[in-house]
Order: sequence, then structure tokens, then C-alpha cells
Amino acid sequence: MPIAMLVYAGIDEAGYGPLMGPLVVASSQWCIDGACDPLAPPNLWKLLHQAVCRSSNDRRGRIAINDSKKLKGTGTGGEHPMATIERGVLSSLRLHECPTLSLTSDSELFAHLGVDDPALHAAWYGGSIDIPWACDAARLRIAESMFRTAASGNGITSHTLACKALDAESINAAAQRGMVKTSIPWSLLVQHVQALSAKFPTSAIRVAADRQSGRMRYLADLMRAFPRDSLAILHEDERESIYRIDRTGAPLVISFTVEGENDHFPIALASMTAKYTRELWMARLNRWFAQRVQPLEPTAGYVKDGRRFLAEVRDELKAHGIAETRLVRAI
Repeated sequence: MPIAMLVYAGIDEAGYGPLMGPLVVASSQWCIDGACDPLAPPNLWKLLHQAVCRSSNDRRGRIAINDSKKLKGTGTGGEHPMATIERGVLSSLRLHECPTLSLTSDSELFAHLGVDDPALHAAWYGGSIDIPWACDAARLRIAESMFRTAASGNGITSHTLACKALDAESINAAAQRGMVKTSIPWSLLVQHVQALSAKFPTSAIRVAADRQSGRMRYLADLMRAFPRDSLAILHEDERESIYRIDRTGAPLVISFTVEGENDHFPIALASMTAKYTRELWMARLNRWFAQRVQPLEPTAGYVKDGRRFLAEVRDELKAHGIAETRLVRAI
């Protein structure tokens, strides 16, 4: 019997390697009507080709959806480095499920994504940022209209973005509980998949993710995450590993693919969302310290530059009685 609806989701992370700032794991979830096989989800770049493409320099002005590393700009020519990424993330939110959604600050965005406001974690994350933050508001409205028009008539009934984020203190607490570095993003990925399974108990689900830590085999970890379900290996090789979770209502197929953002539109959009969320957190951090230490170049939190930044703010941390372990990851 044909499946009435496919939930096609992609999961990706940003901030796995840095010294400071959050690790963010995002999910992009598409509900698609029709007889969709979870082993062969539709190519959303093709389905939405009137509105989306892979390049930030599209002559038709379409919305670029790709790995965030390929879309972050250099800031030359007066354009904000995050303009293309912000345009893609925010315009994708205004589809069927929430066409009247109005977000005016990053605090409202975080709440919509299911992320606690970072100000709850530390003083240096205080104060919201107005959005759109990086791209022109008029250009964003055009992109929103393009996305809605392309989605209508193509069986796409909704799109949802969700995030999970851990700051340095939470990562360090996890390390103290015995978790290793690779297990932390995996635990957040599993939370996304479990939430999807609970949200859509009778719909077929395809979850696509990047290969985790370069490994090929995931069956044992998935069995621990879904102990009540029957699991099967569908495919395992050096490029891709695919598994079926036989739930009571409908199957859930999950894949882990090398450079999966090239194959799966939802992974690419999840990559952009994770990056955008992390950059907003870091913008708050940089603003807080720049108000207290001058001159101070902002940091993205990666190891070499993060050490430079810490050296420059160390006296300020001491003056406020802030332990460096609140900023710096142990793993």
C-alpha cells in the first residue's frame, strides 16, 4: 500500500571543533505528501528548483541551500559574511506551517527552534540581536515568497527547523560524566531522531545525516537508542551506511553519508541552521567582551584564535571572578 506521507529530515552540526562557544546540532524536517519511498526521498533541489539552487551567485537570484562552509562569505564588497546563510534559513521558515511567522530577534528565533536563550547560560550571551541580522529585509521577503510559491503544488505540506545546543559548561559537565567528544554530537542527533519518531508515529520517516566521526557501523548505537524496536542493516560501505528501524506505525530509515550535504537538501539546510545559530551566540559573546576590553578583535572560537582571544580577555575574566572553564571546553 502506498505511504500517504514521507517525513524527510536532515541533521547536521556546527561547532564540533572550537575551543569556545556552543556545539549546535540542527534538524530540517520536510513533510511530503504522496507515495514516497523512505529509501528514495525526492531531490528537493529539483523539486524546488524555481526557488533554490546550490550557489550563492545564482544569476536568477534564487536561494542558496548548501553546506554552510560553502556559503559563508568573506565580508568583501560590504556584504555580511552570513547574509546568504541567513537568507536561506529564515526564508525556509515561512512555508505552510507558519506563513505568518514574524521573528524580530534572535531570542524569538531560538524559542522557535527549541533552543534556550543563551543569556540563561552566561552573562556574556546577554542581550538579543535584531533579525534579519545579516541580509537585507526586502531581499528576505522576496526569498520567503519564492520558497512558498515553489513549495505549493509540489506536495510539501510543512517544513520545520529545530536545534539543540550545548555550551562549553554543558560540554565540560558531559566530559565529567565520562562522555567522550564524539559521543556528544551523537547524543544530540539521537535526541532529534527520537523526537521525530514520537512526533510522526504513523508516517514513514527518512533521516539523513553526515557520517559521524568517520565511522562506518552504527547498528549497536542505534539499538541502544531504540531498544524496543527491531533494527536492520540495509547497507554499509565506505561511503554510506543505511538502517531501518521497524516501528509499530511505519518504518524509519536513517542513513549516514560521507559529505551527505551534497546528496540531501535537508542536511544542507540543517548545516546552515546550525551555523547560523552558533554565529548568533558568538556575536553576543563578542559584543559583551568588546564592550569591556578595547581594542578587541572578535573570535569564532576556534582553537588558535580562541587562545588569542582568551589571552586578551583574561584580565577581564579575573576581574569578574569568571573561571576560564566556563568559556573553554575540556574536550
